[in-house]
Amino acid sequence: MRLFLERGYGATTVELIAAESQVSRSSVFRYWGSKSDIVWSEFDVHTERLRELLRGVAVDLATMDAVRQCVVENLRTSMEGSALWLERFAVLDSAPELRAEEHAHWVAWAEVVAAFVAERHGHLPGDVVPQSIGGAVQSAFLAVLRRWLATDDRSGHLPTALDTALTPLCEVLQGWLDRD
Repeated sequence: MRLFLERGYGATTVELIAAESQVSRSSVFRYWGSKSDIVWSEFDVHTERLRELLRGVAVDLATMDAVRQCVVENLRTSMEGSALWLERFAVLDSAPELRAEEHAHWVAWAEVVAAFVAERHGHLPGDVVPQSIGGAVQSAFLAVLRRWLATDDRSGHLPTALDTALTPLCEVLQGWLDRD
C-alpha cells in the first residue's frame, strides 16, 4: 500500500512490490491473483463482514436501524483492523486502472444490504425496493468516504460522520419500507 500511495497504482509494478516485500514475483501471484487483488482484497473482506454482521442482527431491531448500525460498525472494525484500510480506499478511488473493477465490488457491497432488506420484508433481492435501498446506502457510504479523502482529518471520527450521514437517510428509507 505504501508503494501505491507513494508512486501511484499504475507506476507500481508487481516486480517492485516483490522486491520491496523480499519475495519473488511468483510469490506475489500465489497470494494474490492480480495486482488489483492486492488493493481490492480488504474491501472484499469488508463486504463479507458486513454480510455476517447483518445476519446476526436481532429480529426486533428496525431494518434500517440494523443496516445503519452494521454499516457503521463494519467501517469501525475495518479501520481498527487495518491501519491502511482508508488509505487503501484512497488508492481504489484515485486509480483509473482500478475503475474498471470498481463497479463490481461496489455492486456486491450494495447487494449485501439489498439481500438483507429483501429477506426481512418478503421481497426478492432484485426487486426495486431492496435494490434502491442497497444503492442509496452504498452511495451515502461512498460519499462520506470521498468527503473524508478531501480533508486533512485522518482521525477516528469517520464512523461518527458516517452514522450522522446515514441516520436521516435510513429514517426515510424505513418509512418507505413501513408503507410497502
